[in-house]
Amino acid sequence: MKFIADGMLGKLARWLRLGGYDVIYIGDLAVPPNEQDDTLLHIARSEGRVLLTCDIDLYRRAKRAGISGVFIQSTNVVNQLVEVSRRGKRIRIRPENSRCPICNGLLRRANKTKIGEKVPAAVLKKYSEFWECKSCGKIYWPGTHWQSILEMAQQYTKIIGSEG
Repeated sequence: MKFIADGMLGKLARWLRLGGYDVIYIGDLAVPPNEQDDTLLHIARSEGRVLLTCDIDLYRRAKRAGISGVFIQSTNVVNQLVEVSRRGKRIRIRPENSRCPICNGLLRRANKTKIGEKVPAAVLKKYSEFWECKSCGKIYWPGTHWQSILEMAQQYTKIIGSEG
């Protein structure tokens, strides 16, 4: 499932990317504010993406145009993930299959010896697993933030799992 998210849903877009989903976030595109709604609808239709929006008018426009969408009401990212799951296919949070939360690029395992100059020496010494974004080159490792990702994923799984 592929998504496109409006400007109010940057955190949700990053979390979906961490879960391995292909998400275009309008805030990453160089689109003037007065053209964003039309751009969101055009991309959603042309690429078969599900529109994620906090804007009820934009959501209604999408529905009238036959574009699949989810109207997001919560401001909490865990609850936003639940809303997406309730209105469509259940979201699976799979941190091991993550996409780059910054640019949506695909991640690949990185050779520790080849990325040495891109990460702090202490990180290189402490961790053995690294991933590199194929698009922007950012390096990731299972540091303390990784535990936060897993905990958030567990919160979401607990809520959605209790719904049957």
